[in-house]
Formats: sequence, structure tokens, C-alpha cells
Amino acid sequence: MATEEQQKSIEAAKQKLAANKEAAAKTAEAQEATAQGKPTPTQEENDLAKLGAHIAEHEPDGSPDQPQPYPGGAQTKQADAKKPDPAYQTRAQRPVESKP
Repeated sequence: MATEEQQKSIEAAKQKLAANKEAAAKTAEAQEATAQGKPTPTQEENDLAKLGAHIAEHEPDGSPDQPQPYPGGAQTKQADAKKPDPAYQTRAQRPVESKP
């Protein structure tokens, strides 16, 4: 026979197991919902690319359209670094003196 402490431990384990099963079911539902569609590029597109064909536009994969990360399309220019403050001065380098 199990003691009272062991019974509490068993009940806590059963509750954790039930919570884990619920979380696994939610995860499975979410994965199933996102798995609808087909891979991009498709296998046919991969085969054509392997043979040297250039594919500019992929077949739609059934997923919702995603917004472009940059307005107007892809970023084409490297971003410039921030210019230093003109009031900030660095130490001037002294010329190297050569000893005779």
C-alpha cells in the first residue's frame, strides 16, 4: 500500500502527464495547420534548376502572402554607417620619429 506522501506524488505526476498531453495535442494541431500547402521550391523546380533552368517565379505554395521586409521590395544598397559627430575629436597621430 502506498503512503499518503506517495499518493500525493502519484497525483501530481498524473496532473503533469495530463498537462503534457494537452500541450502535445495543441502543438500537433498547430503543426498540422501550418503543414497545409506544399514546399517552395517544389521538387519539379529543384529538378529543373539542377538541369540549368532559371526559375524566377515559384509556384504558389498555398501559404498566406507575407509582407516584404523592405518597402518597395528587397534592399539593394548597403546601409551607410552613422557619420561621427563633428564636435567629437580624436587624438591626432604624431609622426614617427626616426633615430639616427
